[in-house]
Amino acid sequence: MTSRRRLLAGIGTLGVAGLAGCSGLPVLGSDDEREYVDLPPDAAGSIEWPDSPFPVDVPGRLADDHRERAEALLAEVPTDPSVPNGAVAEELRADRERAAERIDDGVEEPWPTDGLDAWRSRRNDAAALFGAYRAATGEDDADEIESHRRGVRSALGSLAADHEYRASSTLEAVLAHEPIEGLLADCRRRTRPDPAYPDDPVAHPFRAGDAVGRVDLARATLADAGRLRAVYLNERDDPPSQWSALIDASDRLAVAVSRTRATVRDFLDVYEPPFRADLDGTPARALFRRASGQVSASTDDQEERRDDGDYATAVIEAGQALAAVEALRAAIEGIRDGAYQDPVSVESVEETADRARDAIAAIEGSEDARLAARLARPAFGTFEYLPEYIEDGYIDAARAQGDLAWAELYARAVPPATAFVVERLE
Repeated sequence: MTSRRRLLAGIGTLGVAGLAGCSGLPVLGSDDEREYVDLPPDAAGSIEWPDSPFPVDVPGRLADDHRERAEALLAEVPTDPSVPNGAVAEELRADRERAAERIDDGVEEPWPTDGLDAWRSRRNDAAALFGAYRAATGEDDADEIESHRRGVRSALGSLAADHEYRASSTLEAVLAHEPIEGLLADCRRRTRPDPAYPDDPVAHPFRAGDAVGRVDLARATLADAGRLRAVYLNERDDPPSQWSALIDASDRLAVAVSRTRATVRDFLDVYEPPFRADLDGTPARALFRRASGQVSASTDDQEERRDDGDYATAVIEAGQALAAVEALRAAIEGIRDGAYQDPVSVESVEETADRARDAIAAIEGSEDARLAARLARPAFGTFEYLPEYIEDGYIDAARAQGDLAWAELYARAVPPATAFVVERLE
């Protein structure tokens, strides 16, 4: 059996009954029969994240630098700023209080690279506040901002030109350089003069602040890209360039994604789920929409990253696209057999969350666990947004259960997708 056939068969071997869990088969009747379920925000619970996919430890000093920069910028803004415009002064006070609270709250992210992202965000808040305060007090930073922007562009060009994807293996090249590619792309976007520094900063202090914050964020993003690369290379003994190997692997995976996506083409970008059963108000509807949407998003992202020359990211997106297709195939089969359509309750949501947790926990023990963890991230994210969405009333119990059912199917699809990607990298 070819590796591609093994991938396509990977989920099928689990069996629809196992994938559907205890959702049952009977189809519900009219919407009137479906009672409202008051779902507590913690119904889904939480998960234990696996170790970071980044191949080496990320020193805490990288995050400390952003925190110290944010604190220094915040210290330049008085707690009770004196500016002629009272409304502006009040907004500056409120913004300063929020920025200080975010810095004091610190960052609790499961992976260090996410922690860096969170600290860059806090630093951006402080820089924007600092820029707005200076503008409101009559300082014009237009020339300085443009000078900083040109400097970041120049440094970005140098770093990108020297980015040869050096790594001890093609797999490590993906894991080490994918976050670096993302940072370089973010930096490139943030060096655009949008928002532009206003001609009259006193009249538009917060537009001025946004421009200042954007440039400072570009500098911070570029710094993290260079430091992550240095951290990785310092732990490896003069590794060779893996650029050509990454391009070749990305090409092979693009073909696999295209062919695999074709097997579910009729289930993508459809307004209504193409099933005979009435799925309104059932987890099945939410499951199908999430599964179908994930395939479209992942395949589109994979094509875009390849077109941009971000080959490490394209490999990750390809793996996620392959797992997403398998999750959709399993969802289609289950829904056709009547699964995911029983009445929803707090207990059924909790049981679905338990099955999703079990599927996610199994990923850490799989081969090539770091790559598997990176591919599985969309499933992890489900447990991050659900508590807030439930509490704010953005989703109901049926939607929550459908999203959790998708997280289970996707997590189960990750190990075979990981194995397929690794074969293409070797």
